[in-house]
Amino acid sequence: MRLRHRLTALAAAVGVGTVLAVSGAAAASAHDTLDGTDPAQGSTVTNLSAVSLTFSADPLGTDGATVIQLIGPDKKYYETACPDLNGPVVSSPVALGPAGTYEVLWRVVSSDGHPISGSYTFAYAPDGTATPAAAGSAKPVCGPAASESTEAPTASASADAGLWIGLGIGAVVLVGVGVGAWALARGRKNED
Repeated sequence: MRLRHRLTALAAAVGVGTVLAVSGAAAASAHDTLDGTDPAQGSTVTNLSAVSLTFSADPLGTDGATVIQLIGPDKKYYETACPDLNGPVVSSPVALGPAGTYEVLWRVVSSDGHPISGSYTFAYAPDGTATPAAAGSAKPVCGPAASESTEAPTASASADAGLWIGLGIGAVVLVGVGVGAWALARGRKNED
């Protein structure tokens, strides 16, 4: 009868360890995702007054943590104010300069409290009716310059780190279960 109780306890420990390992890894990779951008990645615009990003959940409005920077083909910044949060949408007003490829750099704090960031590009081809080209700025309106920024990891790097942490916890639990099984087997041997 003692062996039966020990085997039941071992099975319960294995089950709990498996659930903890899987749920830890899943929770670690549950950061918000960027669902859409305006303008879209790779698109060409003829006029633009704002850049908008839509996330899978509402980013946290932590002071200084929300950044949208628009870098033009001349490496100047073309955002005209700090970003505004409106539910899952983060937007920043812009005034475009010369024609060419623009890069949007963004960073927000995910609803789970972890910073996520990324970038994408679009092209600007004014059609002649657009407003005159803006002069741009050597420094961004909000946040550090792209060349100075080392603060926020990318969403995928952050998710990968969380996954490895979850797997590490799972490995520790499974080693503990293995040691427990060894101890049970040794105890059974001593009873015989």
